[in-house]
Amino acid sequence: MIQAGLIVRRARVINIGSIRRNYSTTSLLRLSESISSSRRIKWVKLFSTFSSSNCTLGVKIILPRILTRKCDEKGNITTKKSPSPSPDPISLVSKGSFSAQPHVIFQNTFSSTANGESASNSENSDAIHPISKNQAKLLERTETLLSDDFPAGTLTVSQLIDVSNCIFLWINTGEHRYLGAKQAELLIKRLILERGGGKSLGEIDNENTMVEWDMLKFEKFVIYINSLYHGQDFTEKILSIVSFFEKEYISSTKTTTSLLDCRNLLEVPYKSIISTLCKRRTGHAAATAEQVLHRFETRLSSSSRNKYDNVNIAPYLHSNPPTVPTYNNVISCWFYSNSDNYPRHYEPNYFHDTNPASNILYQMLHLYNLDPENMERIRPDYGSFNMAIASLSELQKNGNGFRSHQAIGKTCFDHLSTMIQFYKDGYEDCAPDYKIFLKVLNALELDRRRGNWSLARKVLEEMLHLSGTVDSNVYWTETMHQDASEKRDNKWKNVNVFPRTKDFNIILAMIANADVVDQEKLDYATNLVVLMEHLVKKERSGYDNESFSNRIVQFEGHGNSYNCKPDIFTYNTLISIAANAGRPEVAEETLKKMAKKSAAGDFSVKPDKTTFNTVISAWARSKTHSSGDKAAGVIHLMQKMADEGDESVRPDRISLTSVMNSLISSAKRSRNAPLQAEDIIQRMEQSKDSHLQPDTVTYTSLIKCWGQKGGLKAAERAEKIIDTLHKRYDDGYIECKPDSYAYNVALDTIAKSGVGDAAERAEAVLNRMKNLFNSGKTDLAPTTESFATVMNALARSGNPESGVKAEELLQTMHNLQNEGISNVEPNTIAYTTCIMAWRNSGHKDAGKRASFLLQKMEAYYDEGLHDLRPNVITYTNVMEAWISSGQHDSFERVKAILDHMIHRSKTVDSECAPTTICFNVALKAIRLSSEPMKDQKAQILFDRMKEMHESGDVKVKPSIQTYNAFFSACALTEGSPERRRAAFSIAINALLELQKKSNMHADSYTWPAVWKLCENLLDAEKDISWINRVFEYTVKSGAINELLFNNIRRFLPKEYLKKKIKTEKDVYDLTVHDLPSEWTRNVTLGKQSKKNQKKGRRK
Repeated sequence: MIQAGLIVRRARVINIGSIRRNYSTTSLLRLSESISSSRRIKWVKLFSTFSSSNCTLGVKIILPRILTRKCDEKGNITTKKSPSPSPDPISLVSKGSFSAQPHVIFQNTFSSTANGESASNSENSDAIHPISKNQAKLLERTETLLSDDFPAGTLTVSQLIDVSNCIFLWINTGEHRYLGAKQAELLIKRLILERGGGKSLGEIDNENTMVEWDMLKFEKFVIYINSLYHGQDFTEKILSIVSFFEKEYISSTKTTTSLLDCRNLLEVPYKSIISTLCKRRTGHAAATAEQVLHRFETRLSSSSRNKYDNVNIAPYLHSNPPTVPTYNNVISCWFYSNSDNYPRHYEPNYFHDTNPASNILYQMLHLYNLDPENMERIRPDYGSFNMAIASLSELQKNGNGFRSHQAIGKTCFDHLSTMIQFYKDGYEDCAPDYKIFLKVLNALELDRRRGNWSLARKVLEEMLHLSGTVDSNVYWTETMHQDASEKRDNKWKNVNVFPRTKDFNIILAMIANADVVDQEKLDYATNLVVLMEHLVKKERSGYDNESFSNRIVQFEGHGNSYNCKPDIFTYNTLISIAANAGRPEVAEETLKKMAKKSAAGDFSVKPDKTTFNTVISAWARSKTHSSGDKAAGVIHLMQKMADEGDESVRPDRISLTSVMNSLISSAKRSRNAPLQAEDIIQRMEQSKDSHLQPDTVTYTSLIKCWGQKGGLKAAERAEKIIDTLHKRYDDGYIECKPDSYAYNVALDTIAKSGVGDAAERAEAVLNRMKNLFNSGKTDLAPTTESFATVMNALARSGNPESGVKAEELLQTMHNLQNEGISNVEPNTIAYTTCIMAWRNSGHKDAGKRASFLLQKMEAYYDEGLHDLRPNVITYTNVMEAWISSGQHDSFERVKAILDHMIHRSKTVDSECAPTTICFNVALKAIRLSSEPMKDQKAQILFDRMKEMHESGDVKVKPSIQTYNAFFSACALTEGSPERRRAAFSIAINALLELQKKSNMHADSYTWPAVWKLCENLLDAEKDISWINRVFEYTVKSGAINELLFNNIRRFLPKEYLKKKIKTEKDVYDLTVHDLPSEWTRNVTLGKQSKKNQKKGRRK
């Protein structure tokens, strides 16, 4: 005994390894056989030591000894044996045996169950503490109540009360919590078995009607296990009891044909279970309640087998089926549990939406739509829709979940639409209120998909319609409300959904933020503001026979302001919409309207600085000739109001910068625009107000303004403005800190200035950027755009060495990228611009270098670098580079690139498929090649193009430029007169084909190209029939202009032409104005002058 006690005490403090080292298997076996009076808990502790350490040896030796012994009242082990192997508690219940011996309980505690690691660890820690005397007595008391001595249906009232009290005590003892939960579960199942009479066990029907729901202490039990188990563990515990209910509360001997018969039978208290679970408001409680509800509905609709337990059951009727409040209870539980999405480990039985509340609502609608007559009991009401929309709104605000937020606003709108339709069908329980409309509007506003403004518009129109304000089917105009009283449906007059100012503002804000704001949206927004103003007037004067103002006051009794008067945000948003729609005059008219209202005493719409700046921005973006002057006028008005005492609208830096942006738009048409911008900058520099001092953005706008003008002055000013930025920053004006964007704008201005040394100037600025960056000024790091702009300047220069320099810059970008500078990564634009530099250089190696760069791009793209994806422009420039190189095999190279594009588009990248422009360039290559049979080469290419288009390739549709290029190529065909006439015949067939097309017409280049065919391929004397035919086509087109007339009279004999014109004058003394009007009806002729008359005369 001393040795045994020593072992047990040591087992508490030493690890399992030391026990296994110090005690052999024989010693442990002898220990378990010799101890007969040791306390049971010592055995349990010793066993737990082995079990928690996964010691198989300890389990094999100690566990059988514990299982074969029982304890007396003092907790000492007796020699009475219980059945072996030990049954599971659930098995005991199923067999009707509730002899819950201690070894059964502890076996389940220490076994590997589905309760999860955390629960298992807690149970282990539960078991290592001693059982108190009181709890030992409670355990013995429980064993007695669960023993085989009391068959199902035989417990007396006092015994039933004792079972109920034991459940209460196990839950509230506070000792061995998991043991208490298990014992309470067994006792609850004992009461269920008692009430059912053991039907699930195949015993004689012996129901005990004295068992009441309150005896189960189910609510306290749920509270108890809710604190112990989480997730799937909690769900399994509850569903275990529900399954026991379903197995026991059935009758194989009775047949139910009606609900009246069903009331006399046992019914699973599904709704009580659901209600109890929903009070917990946790995610796992909500998930469990949803599963129980689904089992309830599924069982009601089942006629053959229970899908959960494979139990054969008769058609199930229930006197108290689930109703709308039942579903709303589960939806509410999900909402208040802050579960915006289903837990990852939980898979719902049905799936319509990732949001649980919305998913249940969809399921209610689904079941109702399947059988509206019988499922009226679960037709969703206001609470269903409101809670689902609220849950979706919380999901959207919190940014949680896996679904796309672009669908949340649309889902809320769908729920509201269904709700309104139910209400219009006469379902009063779906009467909407203002709050639910506002939730949907806010959801649509927060939606990332900007196209939802149209849905918000429908929501607002429903609010107006349901509140009896205006018929939603009438499109709003300024006089739309005159007959509103006749169109109003009195059915909706009492619905409290009258829109407020913020509702209108939400719609206006969504329109302003739309991807495209056109005249239609502007008209709608304008009419919306007119409606708001109209409703305010109705509020003051009354509305039909019913006082509108009284209705407003009545609604305000709910604690909210129902005023829909336009405010400063309303008008500012309308101005922004007008600016986005390209209607600055509407923006300025709205500003004047606001100023007029504020002058009349309505200070709530007094224009603020945002109002003025938005109007200035509207003029800046209009790009009209007078935009600069208009923006300057608004600035002067701001300055005037400020001088009169209104400091709130004094022009600031944003105002003046916006004016400069308006000058950018007019710089190409107005010589003075850059000078006006310079004047603004000078005034800002001289201002003593720090808020008016120019910053980097202001100076950058000035560079842009010069860039629009172009020329040498623009290049010089761009360089000097950069110098000014550095000087002011060095002088302490921190708002003038130069950055990469300002340098890039300056580079672009220089590159497009058109001066001869633009490339050299741009290279100098880029080198300055690199030097400053290398000295530690990280804000001046050159970017991909910086290098691409300089390469563009080189491409524009046409210098023979421009290709070499551009490729050097490209290599520099790769070197910087390898050094870890990410903002200079070469991209498609950079490579294409470098290829363009080679194309324009005219270098003999231009084609080779361009092809090499193209191959690099394709290799990079094939490796996964999608920023270096060659596009059609890239391939076209490579083809042009081969043409400009003047190599003898240029056409073959161009044709090979075209074939490569077609093959690659089918196998690797569909985006590189050739277009019409590519074929036009190939025709150009034929024209400039040394091929003598140009007509045949051109015909083959032209036929291939038409064949591809007829096969469905819309990118290669022949254009008028294609026909012009074809004519020009055929015109240079060499060979005998017969060979040239054959080429002319091919070209004339193409001309006849062109004339038959109704959607394509000859342009100013077509007929000169045709007459070039005549000049090069025909003999004016011998081929007069062909010439007559072409002349008739030309005259019929009415497209003879000055250039074409000169070509014609240079080729045709004078007498022939005089006869056609019907004149005796020398044809070289005539101008295009002397021709018959039918010949020139489709061209625009300039004014006739003596200078024009002498044009074209033969010297």
